[in-house]
Amino acid sequence: MAVSVERNNNMTAVQTTQIESPAGAAPAIKPTNSNNPAKKQQPQPSYAKQQPSASPATRKHEEFKNQLVHDVFGRDNKGRVPMEKVTMLIWQFRDDPAVVQFMAQFVARFSGSRSTYDGIEFYLPQIAHMIIHLEADWDEAILERFALVIAQQSQHFALQLTWILEGAIEDYQPETVEGKPNPGYNQLFYHRCITLLSNIERCVVYGSPRSMELQRMYEKGDISRDEYEQMKLEDRLNNAKQITTHGANFRNLMQRMKDTKISLPDLKLERKKGREKESATAASSPTSAPSDPGSPTIMTATSNDKGKQISKYGYGGTLLYKRRARTALYKPKRWKSRYFEIEERMLYCYNFQPSYGGQLRRAMPLEGATVEEFEGKYPFMFVVRNHHFEYIIRAKSEKDMSLWIRLLRGESEANALIPHILSTDEMFQEKKVTGEDETKRSSPNTLTPSQAARYEFFRNERDFVAAVCDVAEVLRFREPSDRKKVAPGLVSDIKLPPCGYVPLCKSTDIWRRVDSVMASETRVFNTNERCPMIYYFIAKRGEPVGGTLEPRNPNLDVAEYLHTLFKVPDLENRRLTSIGEHADELQLGDSGDDSDDKDKGEVKVEEQDEDYDEFELTMEDPTERQNSVWSEDSKSSKSFLSSSMREIKGNQQFREFMQERQESFAKLPSKIATRMTRPDGRAQSKRGGRMSYLDRNSAPLLNVPIIDTPIIENANDDDYDSAADSLSLDGQSIISAGTGSIVFGDTVKKFEHHDGVSKESLDRAKAVVCGGESWAEQSARMLQSAKNEGEEKDSSTLHEMVTMMAKSNDDLRQEVFVMQMIHYFESVFAKANIPVWLKTYRILSTSKSTGMLEFLTDATSIDSLYKSDKFPKVGGLRAYFEEVYGSPTSKCFLAAQRNFIRSLAGYSLVAYLLGLKDRHNGNIMIDTRGHIIHIDFGFAFGMAPGHEWSMERAPFKLTKDYIDVMGGPFSEGFKEFQKLFVDGLKAARSNSLNALGLVEIMMYKSNYPCFSGTRYGGGVSLKRFEKRLMLAVPDNKVEIKARKLIKTSIDHAGTKLYDVFQFHSNGYAY
Repeated sequence: MAVSVERNNNMTAVQTTQIESPAGAAPAIKPTNSNNPAKKQQPQPSYAKQQPSASPATRKHEEFKNQLVHDVFGRDNKGRVPMEKVTMLIWQFRDDPAVVQFMAQFVARFSGSRSTYDGIEFYLPQIAHMIIHLEADWDEAILERFALVIAQQSQHFALQLTWILEGAIEDYQPETVEGKPNPGYNQLFYHRCITLLSNIERCVVYGSPRSMELQRMYEKGDISRDEYEQMKLEDRLNNAKQITTHGANFRNLMQRMKDTKISLPDLKLERKKGREKESATAASSPTSAPSDPGSPTIMTATSNDKGKQISKYGYGGTLLYKRRARTALYKPKRWKSRYFEIEERMLYCYNFQPSYGGQLRRAMPLEGATVEEFEGKYPFMFVVRNHHFEYIIRAKSEKDMSLWIRLLRGESEANALIPHILSTDEMFQEKKVTGEDETKRSSPNTLTPSQAARYEFFRNERDFVAAVCDVAEVLRFREPSDRKKVAPGLVSDIKLPPCGYVPLCKSTDIWRRVDSVMASETRVFNTNERCPMIYYFIAKRGEPVGGTLEPRNPNLDVAEYLHTLFKVPDLENRRLTSIGEHADELQLGDSGDDSDDKDKGEVKVEEQDEDYDEFELTMEDPTERQNSVWSEDSKSSKSFLSSSMREIKGNQQFREFMQERQESFAKLPSKIATRMTRPDGRAQSKRGGRMSYLDRNSAPLLNVPIIDTPIIENANDDDYDSAADSLSLDGQSIISAGTGSIVFGDTVKKFEHHDGVSKESLDRAKAVVCGGESWAEQSARMLQSAKNEGEEKDSSTLHEMVTMMAKSNDDLRQEVFVMQMIHYFESVFAKANIPVWLKTYRILSTSKSTGMLEFLTDATSIDSLYKSDKFPKVGGLRAYFEEVYGSPTSKCFLAAQRNFIRSLAGYSLVAYLLGLKDRHNGNIMIDTRGHIIHIDFGFAFGMAPGHEWSMERAPFKLTKDYIDVMGGPFSEGFKEFQKLFVDGLKAARSNSLNALGLVEIMMYKSNYPCFSGTRYGGGVSLKRFEKRLMLAVPDNKVEIKARKLIKTSIDHAGTKLYDVFQFHSNGYAY
């Protein structure tokens, strides 16, 4: 139904399409359905009249959503897509797929901007969480397609999403890796994660099919820059749509096998007999088991607990099998009789046939799996294995085994862009039957060289990361006294990929290829439950990419490097076809006549508007961006709007987006259009039930640009050799995003921060904190040692040390989220010009029990500092500061004291706001410049060791030792700390909506310990978070409340008691 919206508030009417959305909208915490057919038949009320039934809270919520829409589409965001507000928009309109689809397409349009892409990656945990849980009931895989579009732009993004999905798969799979039933098993979410995981891999392997053709057309001047960007995006959208189309491949396989007369069982007859037998049995006894469960059948699997069909037709039958999972769990197992079924590249295992009530016991993705005959004690055995699982299976006969192997191999080789027809074995069998020369045709499943290269990179990087974490898992089962001896050998055995990197970065961070590992330098930490490890890798920068003759760039980012390396898509047998959202299939390998017929794949370039400026194409050399995946942010403001779209009001990005899609799929949803034209909010919301503060609030969300690690360029101390200040490679100045050293030829360049702490003081501090050697010195020594030993013979590239920590037997996903929140609040404080200091470091969860962390250099725990032989025997931290940094009136001491105060204020704020607990001295660090750093966020949002019996009752940790460093409770230093805390709390309150939204999204069907269970689930943690933000406190009383929190925390009895407890239980000094 077309809706005409009147002009109002400087917004002009837009033709929109009314798209029906579900009548019932989910509340913030517990979604409910309130579908009422009578309501759907009622006419849409006038937007000019307010619904009398709308409560004040509902009206405020509508005003909030209106303001949210206006801030994204109406306000000038200076060419930046505010991803924090876009994420909130998707969450607020999660009940309306039309709005979610529009927002996903809008963000995809501007994902070529680095700032937008950084925002997408920053909010990836929320986006992935919504992909898995929100749209499971939607007809369209909207957010999934959006993720696939973004993944085509950066393989790093695809890897990050892959690791999130692997953790979710472990959450929802039928059994744990130990082989026990999984209490959190959810068939719907499990199947969705498996499907998306396979789709991402296909997306990476097959890439954007038309990228090179479009680039060539652009370079020739056949299409303009705007047309090039638009057609490239639509290519990715169409590619994502093709990948998410399921259900037909297996049936195509069956039909092709029949058509080519391969000597296989008559599947049609088997299916008919099986169904007749099932019908007869079900009619007589619906609960009885099948009389012949071994008969192959084609059937549909249904989730009994969810009541949802999750697959199409598949091939099934009863087999004997043994299962193995992970090396440490290889144990002799008995043969079991189970019903197996192949469905859409998955191998499902049921206790018996699901049509008779069989329950799913386990499942295995077949994408890329290995299927081989197995010679053993019994006949007709074969093995199916992938990265995590291995099944040894026995068939009834050789014929049955041959059929299963062919079908399994066919599904392992299948892909969505070129629908699977025959596996390699089937092609060979067809050649024998038909007599066709194999050289005259190629299998549609054969990867081209560039596809194979992308596949190898994606697989090798995942295997490399898994191997790094697996060493920590292997050491966990060794005696603590042997771990340090065994570790170097295990590290040396890790297979380094030819193009691998440490993925603790963003797509826009500098590319560093892992070239070798310093196994002898490996460090091992012994704890009761796990064995964390520190790795030291030698990485290279500024290498030639592919065979290009272009100048080498030592500052090339991850996305650009991978794009340049894998960009050639083997064009010999392909030609450009029409690009459109509704294209049904890709024309790959077309050898037909290359005519001008528009229906046969010619690109149609739209006629230019009479006001279009043709000079725009010549303003910049088109080849300048040919190796870049990024478009300049400023380019969006140079687009020319057609006369029909000039009257649309809104920011420049929105107007460009609507112009590009005025004749395609992106009609403006009515819920967006009405809020753009009436930002005061008159529409009635259908939300019912209880609402969180985020739903009740009507205040606008403030823009919070996420700050990044500052770039250090030519940042040598005066005491160091300044000859390296002009160090460059092919004219590119060398930069770094952190401290450390770079070796280039015979030159060593050190990168270190400047904050007023002298080199002499740093020398004294590093003797206590880091064993007398700073990270810049240590990395330079290791690089020089590797060069002297002959391991690094290439003097034409940059060599740099990359260090990281690997963990196993530890779920880091909650820590990833807490660090995201700390990073968010760091950005809030920076925007408000509050000079607090926080150290945000990278954390990557690669599964439910493994992960990687950025290693904090030039720092040690307070526990280790207190235990150091060089720590003062009396006087505590104050005496240490005076001994290391000089007299209390010296410039160096005041600089270190300032660092301490600002970092203490920052971490006191986030510890209070996020409810961080378990704050013993092993989880608090101090660096050589006096900064306090908190680590290990396993207890957050009020979750504490001991739960209700927790000793940590203080708002945050503020010991007498800390106050002494600041100068005492009446000193200027303590007054500065109080001011920073008060100002920071006020800034957090002003920017609370984004923070509440992030928490609320991750709470939804969450498995995080801090959001689940009777103590913290059901919205309890969110309510406590709202209370800590003091949202109900009047503004004029916030400072009083904040100062009361400080007073309560000073040398709190619970803090001292917890430190004593940790000393006696774990030996942490206090």
